Amino acid sequence: MKMRICSIVLSALLMLTLATACGQGADETVAPQEVIEDADTTPQEVTEAPDTATDEQEPTEPAGDRPFEGTTITLMGDNRNEFDLMLELLPEFTERTGIELNFIQLQETPLRSRTGLELSAPSTDVDVIMMDFTFTYRFAEAGLLVALDDFLDEIPTFNRDDFIPAFLDGVSFEGRLYALPTYQDCSILMYRADIFAELGLDVPTTFDELESVAAAIQEAHPDMTGITMRGMRGLGVNEWTWPTVLWGFGGRYYDDNYNATLNSPEAIAALEWYARILENYGPAGVANYSYVEVQTAMMTGRTGMILDSATLGIRIEDPNVSQTAGLIGYAVVPSQPPHSPQPGFFSWTLAIPKNSHNHAAAAEFIAWFMSPEIAPQVNWSAPNQALETVYAIPAYPGFDQSVPLYDVMIESLQLANPDFRPRMAIGTEISTRVSEAISSVLAGETDAATALEAANADVDNLLREAGLQQ
Repeated sequence: MKMRICSIVLSALLMLTLATACGQGADETVAPQEVIEDADTTPQEVTEAPDTATDEQEPTEPAGDRPFEGTTITLMGDNRNEFDLMLELLPEFTERTGIELNFIQLQETPLRSRTGLELSAPSTDVDVIMMDFTFTYRFAEAGLLVALDDFLDEIPTFNRDDFIPAFLDGVSFEGRLYALPTYQDCSILMYRADIFAELGLDVPTTFDELESVAAAIQEAHPDMTGITMRGMRGLGVNEWTWPTVLWGFGGRYYDDNYNATLNSPEAIAALEWYARILENYGPAGVANYSYVEVQTAMMTGRTGMILDSATLGIRIEDPNVSQTAGLIGYAVVPSQPPHSPQPGFFSWTLAIPKNSHNHAAAAEFIAWFMSPEIAPQVNWSAPNQALETVYAIPAYPGFDQSVPLYDVMIESLQLANPDFRPRMAIGTEISTRVSEAISSVLAGETDAATALEAANADVDNLLREAGLQQ
């Protein structure tokens, strides 16, 4: 099988996508079942549609032992380890179905940008896209995604009951399923249980307690920060972590009538707390921290706590790459009384562009990749069988307040809300504006009240122009 890479100029298009679908671009391509390294950070390539591609727009009933013999599909995803594990398992899938796979591999921010570019194109060679679940509403409403229901109903191994209903709801539009979740994920508090035991600390349940614990850790271990969280501007970065604080302080993006409420006392207190704890007990340069830096800080023993996606815990517990594996404790995120904890709700998903050419084969691949047999082997946490397998991390034995990670996940997911961040057609614009406000405060450019007052006015305009306000 041959693959031709065509160099084209995408910079202007990607800048347009940045304004409408968020991000900026860089990529590397993985040919069928092999990795082609490419460290270049400039958008360069589009994979040519295979000559053998079919133009399937409706479910078909393939015949034979290899029903898709001669079909090559292209997957576009990010550079996480789950895809490396996928490539090891892929030959069995190809042998069974006849489907070959090209893989375009991007970093996370460029992936978000390229998603809008590929979906809005009149025709795309990308058959499966890894996509932030919050994009589902926007792109499904615009008619840019394939409804998966009819395809998945024809695949005997697919069962909706394998997924937590809220996660399928999160990728549905007008009662139709437009993607499958790869994670059933939320944010949790992860901490050095050995240090908590050493210092006689209690697991914090409020944000005030969390700040006090961060101070105690940093005082006892000056070579460590008390806590590390995401500070980088952008979708899926600081605006992934901060809403846990916003909701936990009793704040909201908007009220029931879609009037923006980001300038409320609760929202201002949430951003003041976020900036203060990171300034006093976070790492230098935290305003540029993504999940990668947060994860690395915990893996290398440079921080006592992180509040982030539970999926980071799986990597931190890997003794092959982490210096702190086996030393971590887990807890539900704190809140500020009388408000309840609000763990982040998130999933990356796999979706099929409407203007791609191999819908049935793409659906077959997604169903295989997210099956109860395959998902646990690549460390996805959906479906439910994978959730239980992936998060089966026992409690740290040396601290009496430790609990198993899976127990924390189940409790947290019961609290998690699909509308944790705005899940609407203009959700990207709202989240981008909020991220800018957070970033400006973390960078010391302005104070929380000023930043949120300006953001509130802009978000209110977005809601009004969208016709949502009553």
